[in-house]
Amino acid sequence: MGRHKQFDPEAVLDLAVDAFWEKGFEATSIQELCVRLELNPGSLYGTYGDKRALFAAIFDRYLDRVSRCAIERIAKSPSGIEGIRDYFEFLADAIVDGKRQWGCLVTNSLIELSTRDPEILTKVGLHFARLETAFASALARSQAVGELPTGVGPERAPYLVCFVQGLNVLARTKPTRARLKAMIQVGLECFDKRITNAR
Repeated sequence: MGRHKQFDPEAVLDLAVDAFWEKGFEATSIQELCVRLELNPGSLYGTYGDKRALFAAIFDRYLDRVSRCAIERIAKSPSGIEGIRDYFEFLADAIVDGKRQWGCLVTNSLIELSTRDPEILTKVGLHFARLETAFASALARSQAVGELPTGVGPERAPYLVCFVQGLNVLARTKPTRARLKAMIQVGLECFDKRITNAR
């Protein structure tokens, strides 16, 4: 009769998310994972498979928990543009005070693994599509009630996705909150009806 696991596989998976998020796939060794997760190699391999299988599992967990939670902020406000602003404020706070100081696991993985891991590349593409859809929906709501400048609407959603990825890369340089806020202000000016009308 097999022994019962003496650890919570779900809680350990959360620790593994942080390990890979902070250092990346290649730089995170099995030995380091065992120490950080407080598991012996047999328990790690027996529960999660090899390092690549564990990474695939934590990547899905990150998308389901961290990224989905962030994206859902866009739709929470009745105002689409305010939802977008709230998303970027949340992003800036997480970069300065939270785990986003390590960047975004999705963006980091795209840079590190896209040329040799088609499965991760596909997952990243789906994530970007969800983010773009959330931005497009928010812009459509704001356009419908006249909150946006003339000619600005859902077609600007890809720009916002690119802007997010730029901030995610910049996060690794440890920018100040003031610098991030200034960048976001400039980046969102084209969606501000008051500013565009004044020009």
